Amino acid sequence: MKPDQFGVNEDTRPDEAVKLAMERERKAREFYLRCAGVVHDPGVKKMFEFLAKEEGRHFDLLEKEYDRFIAQEG
Repeated sequence: MKPDQFGVNEDTRPDEAVKLAMERERKAREFYLRCAGVVHDPGVKKMFEFLAKEEGRHFDLLEKEYDRFIAQEG
């Protein structure tokens, strides 16, 4: 079965799904940092920096849970 628009389906292994989620969080963080680097409005810059920080937290959480539940199985 082909992956859906999110890159997963019922055949996707949990480790694959978590790695995909981590990659998307990393790319989102990079996107927000790039936006923060090009905007001139200080409030908008601050917002993008906040969003980048949140994406970094999401990545860290996924990585922690991956290490806790998935990496130990292998």
